[in-house]
Amino acid sequence: MRVSMYTQHRHHQSGLVVAIVTLAMFSLIGIAALAIDVNHALMNKSRLQNSVDAAALAAAIVLDNEGTSESAKSAAEETLTKMALSDGNDEMEFDFTNLEVLFSDNAKVFSSDSTVTSPRFVRVSINDYPLYGFFTDIFDIAKSITASAVAGPSPGAVVANVVPMAVCEGKEINDSFYGYSSSTIYALKLPSSSGHDDPEGESMGPGNFQLLDLSSTDGEGNIIDIDYKTNSGASSVRNGLAGHFYGQVKIGGTVDTKPGASTGPVGQGLNTRLDSDDDMTPPDQYIKEPTTKARLDNNGEVVYEGEWYYADYLSERQTCFGESQDTSLCPVNGQPDRRILPVPIVDCSSGVDDSENGKTTYRVTAIGCFFMLQKAPTNNSGKDAVYGEFISECEVTGGMPGSDSNNDGPYRIVLYEDPYSEDS
Repeated sequence: MRVSMYTQHRHHQSGLVVAIVTLAMFSLIGIAALAIDVNHALMNKSRLQNSVDAAALAAAIVLDNEGTSESAKSAAEETLTKMALSDGNDEMEFDFTNLEVLFSDNAKVFSSDSTVTSPRFVRVSINDYPLYGFFTDIFDIAKSITASAVAGPSPGAVVANVVPMAVCEGKEINDSFYGYSSSTIYALKLPSSSGHDDPEGESMGPGNFQLLDLSSTDGEGNIIDIDYKTNSGASSVRNGLAGHFYGQVKIGGTVDTKPGASTGPVGQGLNTRLDSDDDMTPPDQYIKEPTTKARLDNNGEVVYEGEWYYADYLSERQTCFGESQDTSLCPVNGQPDRRILPVPIVDCSSGVDDSENGKTTYRVTAIGCFFMLQKAPTNNSGKDAVYGEFISECEVTGGMPGSDSNNDGPYRIVLYEDPYSEDS
């Protein structure tokens, strides 16, 4: 009798264990299924965000190049289509029914009801993008994701990574950029104050050779966060022109000139951008120079009879990324855009002389972008200059994204925080 009762009790326990194990298995399967769907959603959320970021940047670039809102929207759609066809995005497919592209002159305010006459910022959003559900469909749960991005020009009021030399703005602006025209060669630093250091012959005065003393100041927020990698003197000129000036220059602020030609340090610093084996001051990715060099005539005017320009540099630089690259022109340690010089453009009519120190203070009106055409002279024997081709824009470091942007000098098309995004 006791054995029979014990056996029956064991059968009851076995049934309970089976039920608990079965319930646990279903719970684990449910958790695993949920994890699969959640991970799938997160992965595609990242893919969708990358696609929307690229679309917003593409549309903002079209606006920046004076394109219409319609062409900017087309650029966004084309970018999304290309992103869907790229590797790893096989599941992405856009029919644009849930795509919204808005334009504004302010990165913080977007409205589908307003018409903006001069849009500079674009917001691209994809709402409720449907995803395939592995297990959520069993419970009749729809799975969707949303992503948005805002892009536009970065603030141009404060820039960093400029070179410590300046040029005077021209008197006749017309359609040029403060007197400077694209695809034109200029003397960025002369061997002497000959009165020809800008398009209209404005001079920085006796003893000043277009070099700047970018030492720390506390007036008007002009120059801050200085790191010259040295103390002062010729070494500061050399290292600053080599790219070791990390201060910020404010458009509308002021800068001081550094008296003296310092031809040797100037050439030594600038020429690291074309010839250097130092990883701290690497050369450019492509270091070709024109066969016919730019020069000064007897009147101090720039003469360039060559046929090699920045556009040729951009085209030929592509060979540096192929298997058959010419290492004599494509240094293995080369870095992009080392030959691009962001140069302060100053109002030379606003100069205030410091007779005690021989310096002159000028107001910065813009930052000009110049392509370093050829190596700079390292001595005064040839009375040669530093030559640069003016280009319409260039990238610089510094300047946090915000809504107060202008197009004076260098800037970038950047992503902004979306004010309407729940993820922000």
